[in-house]
Amino acid sequence: TILAQYVGVIAASGKEFDSSWSRKQPASFQIGAGAVIPGWDEGLVGQSEGSRVLMVIPPAKGYGAAGNAGAGISGTDTLIFVVDVLAVS
Repeated sequence: TILAQYVGVIAASGKEFDSSWSRKQPASFQIGAGAVIPGWDEGLVGQSEGSRVLMVIPPAKGYGAAGNAGAGISGTDTLIFVVDVLAVS
């Protein structure tokens, strides 16, 4: 489980679709167990507290062909995340 601050944007448009910084609240995620998108599982497993990680996630490792309409993400969108790992447990 990690505690993190993060921002996610759609690569093609630069549109921010999610940000824990905007909510002023870090988020906790289980990593490596299929609880998040595959790109997060692959990019964040093994990261240590204090790491800043930049991830460019292709559609297949993001929300797949279905996308995530609620977040404005199409099935062809590449996603960019900046994640600050605050704690690891």
